[in-house]
Amino acid sequence: MGRRDNDGEPTLGQAWTTLGKQFGLEVEERGERSIRARGNVRGRSVSVEIEGAAPRSEFARFLFSLNTVSSRNRREKWHTVLTVGCSNPTGATGTISSAVDANDPEWKPGEYDPRSGRKVRTDPPTLADRALCAETHEQLMTIMDDVTIEVHASAITLEHDNMARPGSGANYVAGSVIHHYQGSPPPWPARATAGPPWWIDLMCDLADTLDR
Repeated sequence: MGRRDNDGEPTLGQAWTTLGKQFGLEVEERGERSIRARGNVRGRSVSVEIEGAAPRSEFARFLFSLNTVSSRNRREKWHTVLTVGCSNPTGATGTISSAVDANDPEWKPGEYDPRSGRKVRTDPPTLADRALCAETHEQLMTIMDDVTIEVHASAITLEHDNMARPGSGANYVAGSVIHHYQGSPPPWPARATAGPPWWIDLMCDLADTLDR
């Protein structure tokens, strides 16, 4: 099942084996830093793909003289795609974004508050009436990341790239946006599986609103 650097920190595959059982998803572990999970949640098709860029081998570092402080501390790229099916009877399409607006007078740099300068917007603006409700708007205001959700004719998709420092068997928790827990993170090993249920529920809630 791969490496575990610290006691209590599950690998990506171990975390998604647990999540697969929780949600009834088929999980394919495609390497130490890659999984694909598929199935049905709340009556909807759900697909998750998480892929982390593998670091250079120690031999490559030696061969190319890369064993420097900057190379040891370089960040790894993590790519996440979460897709949830919907019927979308009106055929509404566009994007839903939740992001900090640095030009907002209420934005306070360095303040650990996701609401500081955060705006939830849709493109086109009329999509808000079809895709958002008070509850999902509130959820999108509480996240720490800047994200964009794409609304298609038969699915909604969250695709996101993020960076994390290498060196931990559980660095996917920092690298994959859907592993970012909203609120005070629980201790290990629950921290490894706390984030995805929140994000999957949010996407299903958005799909429910679209389908009304």
